[in-house]
Amino acid sequence: MSAALRLHIPVSAFRDALSEVLPAVPSRTTLPALECLRLAAHDGILEVTATDLEVRITRRLPAEVVTSGVALVPAKLLSDIVRSLDKSDAIQLECHDTTLTVETPYGRYQIAGLPAGEFPQGEEVPESVLELGAEAVEHIVRSVLFAASDDPLRPALTGVLFEGKPHELCVVATDGYRLSRLRIPLETATAGTCLVPANTVELLRHAREPVRMGWNEHVVAFSTAELTIVGRLLQEKFPAYEQVIPSQTTKRFRANRQKLLDALGRVSLFSGTQLRIVRLRFTHGGVTCEAENEERGDRAYELVPGEYTGEEFLIGFNARYLSEALRAADTDEILLEFTEPTKPVVIRRVQEEELPIAESGLVILAMPVRL
Repeated sequence: MSAALRLHIPVSAFRDALSEVLPAVPSRTTLPALECLRLAAHDGILEVTATDLEVRITRRLPAEVVTSGVALVPAKLLSDIVRSLDKSDAIQLECHDTTLTVETPYGRYQIAGLPAGEFPQGEEVPESVLELGAEAVEHIVRSVLFAASDDPLRPALTGVLFEGKPHELCVVATDGYRLSRLRIPLETATAGTCLVPANTVELLRHAREPVRMGWNEHVVAFSTAELTIVGRLLQEKFPAYEQVIPSQTTKRFRANRQKLLDALGRVSLFSGTQLRIVRLRFTHGGVTCEAENEERGDRAYELVPGEYTGEEFLIGFNARYLSEALRAADTDEILLEFTEPTKPVVIRRVQEEELPIAESGLVILAMPVRL
């Protein structure tokens, strides 16, 4: 039986907290407690927790706590009623036995819950071993996460590798067609590696402050002042990614990233295959993007000006894969480097053009298709 609980809280803050933990509520489960949120009030803080047994999210927010206690409440109904309220209002939450009452200036809503003891106990939170700045977290989500696979038959590729090295953290993802590796400088040395499910890393997308990270043999924890995410690690062997990154290239193309993206988007509309194959023809005047639908007779080409060094070169790509890789680089000027039509393109920031590829902060690879 849950303890009595009573508190006052603004609707807007409560709504935001619910939206952050709801991704951990499973859409289907045979355990009723997993369909619930655990509300724990104490010392002027309300903790809202959800879990699907793979990941556990706890959001902390200030509240006027009158009576400390714990409640276990169906997530969907609580979320639906709070979303429907005027965000400028304040509400009272009060729980006796297993019933939570949501009281507003104009109504009362009683939600039947479960005994608080039925909520699964969480894994012990690992001690933090490093801190990632908000900008570094943003780079991980924007520039690495896209390359992770969503194929459950290749579980090692559905994760993001965090690899601690002397004074830097390498973050890597690959789906076999694309690879992204980001190097993040650290003030202190960090040893060890962990393979984090991409879905868990995705939960960091809205982080706006530094994130403390720690892991042990089984779980990883990401924490801020308001949020804690604890997720199970993938017990798989990540590919030897460093062997795939070329040490040198023979051809270079430098251009405006957005102009190249826009051209790829337009020209790929004329590709007649599900792979959306686009040919890139590099000359000293730039690159010509070409596509055709042989069955219909549709054709398109568009020249993107740029600086090209090397012999004339033709290579083909899945337009979506290449476009996603270019977006992940997130810089105005982009550098594309090649060796052969069957080898991956290396995408880097122009600012790192003079660095060896292995020493670049961000390296993205995209595999071509055979023409």
